Amino acid sequence: MAKIEIGDLVTLKGMSKLTEKPIGMVKKKKTTDHIEIFWLNKKIAKRFAVNDIIEPKKVEVISKAIE
Repeated sequence: MAKIEIGDLVTLKGMSKLTEKPIGMVKKKKTTDHIEIFWLNKKIAKRFAVNDIIEPKKVEVISKAIE
């Protein structure tokens, strides 16, 4: 599993092959082992009922941020 960092593009786990999926950018890492995500396509994210604060094990990295 890739380590999730601030600025990475993520989607929900298991949805990498779908055309319409919620895509978000990691905004903050919380001290409670959760991450805060800014969803880029809010309408699709709302359809999948995802929150802004989510556990890292529920998302997968689409694209890493530039190091």
